[in-house]
Amino acid sequence: MHTQHDEYADNRTTTETLAYALGWFSIALGAAELLAPRQVARMIGIPPVEGAATALRAYGAREIANGVAILSQPGEAKWLWSRVGGDALDLATLGAAAGEYNTDARRLAVATAAVAGVTALDVLAAMRLSRSDDDVDVYGFNLKNEQAVTINVSLDTVESGWIEWCESGHGRLKNNYAIRFQPAPGARGTEVHLSGGGSTGTIREELRRFKQRMETGEVPMSDGPGLWRPAQPRDGQQTFAEVRQ
Repeated sequence: MHTQHDEYADNRTTTETLAYALGWFSIALGAAELLAPRQVARMIGIPPVEGAATALRAYGAREIANGVAILSQPGEAKWLWSRVGGDALDLATLGAAAGEYNTDARRLAVATAAVAGVTALDVLAAMRLSRSDDDVDVYGFNLKNEQAVTINVSLDTVESGWIEWCESGHGRLKNNYAIRFQPAPGARGTEVHLSGGGSTGTIREELRRFKQRMETGEVPMSDGPGLWRPAQPRDGQQTFAEVRQ
């Protein structure tokens, strides 16, 4: 069964897919460091003393928190940059350990190379997700993250619906965004073009939720099953779904 969540996943950019992979990697690595720090210490060539185990547990908690943040917002560069900062700390720790007499130099070198490789991926993903100054117009809008969706509702209804969407508090974009509406080809409804206000993933999610609200009269509260809430019209008004009937 192809669900709405599946369709959203299919629309991820290559960079967001990389971010998802790095998020899961962060959680897996963090779990290993948190639950089996002495075994991890031996694997990377560091003596499994209490101090090393304590440090690895702290690093593990950091990795898990970072991974969860990335999975929840794969289009946000800040979580990838946070991973880059953590990578720098890891590399510094491994570099300091290299000067100790009782470390396994071969294992330590392999671990350092592995961390350096992951750091390169983190930097690549973070840079791609970050907004470049060249992508911003004179008003501060990000032009290259523009996303569009076709909503099977008339232009006038969509325009007034966006105003109510923002006034009702359902909209997650609060400022620094640009939106335009135009009739869809073949009288198929209205095209909504949205840019600025966040990453490409954030813009796409906002349009997905707004389209759901306009076409079905429901407000998606989460990607999880069963967490949907019917749109609540103002007194004396119909829902958008009722207007279309």
